[in-house]
Amino acid sequence: MARLRSRRGRPAGAFDSAADSGGNGAAQSEPLRSGTAAAGQDPPSQQQGRANPVAAIAAAADSLPAEGSAPRWEKVLWKRQPFPDNYVDHTFLQHLVVNDAVPRRRYWPVVLASTAVTQQMSCVVAAAAVPLHLHAGRAGPMQLLAACGVLLLLGYTTCAVLGGQLLGGSMARGVRQCVLLLGGVYGLAPLLHSLTATVSTDSVVALAAGLAAAHLGLCDYSFVNSVTDKMTGALSLAAAVLAAVLVAGRMRTELETFAVVLLALELFLLSPYARRHVRRASVPAHLLLTAAMAAAATALLFPASPAGSGAFAGSVLVVTLVCPAALVRGQVFKAKISGPWDEAAPHIPRELMPRKAEAVGGAAAALPGVGASGPMGAARL
Repeated sequence: MARLRSRRGRPAGAFDSAADSGGNGAAQSEPLRSGTAAAGQDPPSQQQGRANPVAAIAAAADSLPAEGSAPRWEKVLWKRQPFPDNYVDHTFLQHLVVNDAVPRRRYWPVVLASTAVTQQMSCVVAAAAVPLHLHAGRAGPMQLLAACGVLLLLGYTTCAVLGGQLLGGSMARGVRQCVLLLGGVYGLAPLLHSLTATVSTDSVVALAAGLAAAHLGLCDYSFVNSVTDKMTGALSLAAAVLAAVLVAGRMRTELETFAVVLLALELFLLSPYARRHVRRASVPAHLLLTAAMAAAATALLFPASPAGSGAFAGSVLVVTLVCPAALVRGQVFKAKISGPWDEAAPHIPRELMPRKAEAVGGAAAALPGVGASGPMGAARL
C-alpha cells in the first residue's frame, strides 16, 4: 500500500518523461535493427561493382556474331573480321589429327637398319685393338700391312662386282688414287710419329676415346643403308681419323704409325662404300658381314681386355636387338598432334596481287629520267 501511495504521489511528468524516453528508445532501436539487417548486404556501390563483370561478359557475348549469322569466321590474317583475335568457332577441335605423318615401325626392319651401327662399332673397336697388339708385340707392322692390302683388294673387288664400278670410276684412276693415298700416308708417317711425343699417354687415350664416341654419334648410317646417295659425315670422318692419328703417334716405329693410319683410312673412309654395295645386293650377305665384323672385333679385343671384349659383345646385342624393340614399343606412346593451331600459311588473294605490267611501269616511273618520255622508255624495259 505504501508503494502504491508513493507511486500515486509521483508527479505525472516523471511518467511522461519515462514514456517519452521509452518511445525514443524504441524509435532509436528501429534504425539499429534496420542497420543490423542491412549489415548482411553490400552497399549499393559494391553491388553495382559486382554486377559490372556480368554485364561486361553479357555485352561481349552480345557483340559476338551468333552461330549461323551472316559473318563467318575464317582462319586468315589478311581479312578484317568482326571477331576478337583469340576467337575460335565450335569446329576448332574437329580438325585434330594425331600421328598423321609418323611412320609405323616394325621390329625386324628396325633390326636390319641397326646393323649399320653394329658395323661401325666393330670398325671402331678393331681400330682401337690393333694398336694394342702392336704395342704388346703380338703382331708386327708387316702383318698389319698385309692385312690392309687384303682388305683393300676385297673392298675394290666388292665395289667392282656388286656395284658395277670401281672406286674412282676406272681401273687406272683407282690405282692412281691408291698410290697417292699410300704415298701420302707414308710420307707423313715421320711427322705423325712424333706428333704426340710431348703429350702424356692418359691425355691421348682420353682424347681418342672422346673422338671415337663423337664419330659414332655423328656417323652417316643412312649411307650404308642406301637411304642417301652421298656420304655426308665429314665431321664424323675427321674425328675418326684424328683419333687414329693420336693413337698412331704412340707407336714405337714409323712403320707401325703408317700401318695404323692406313688401317683407319680403310675402315672409316673406304669400307662404307663396300658395305653399302653388299647391303643393296643381298640382305643375308649383309647380315653375315655384320656378324663377321662383330666377331672379328670381339676376337681382336679379347687378348688385350677380356672384360672389354665381353662389354663390347653385350653392347652389340643391346644395339642390334634390344634398342629396336624399345623403339617399336615406345612408338605406342607417341602422340604427335596437328590441327588448326599450326603455323598459318601465308595466302594472298589473287585480286590483291599487283599486275606485272603495272609493277614494271611503276618501277620505271619511279626511276629518275626513265619513263615514257625519257631516253629509255618503259617500252624498252
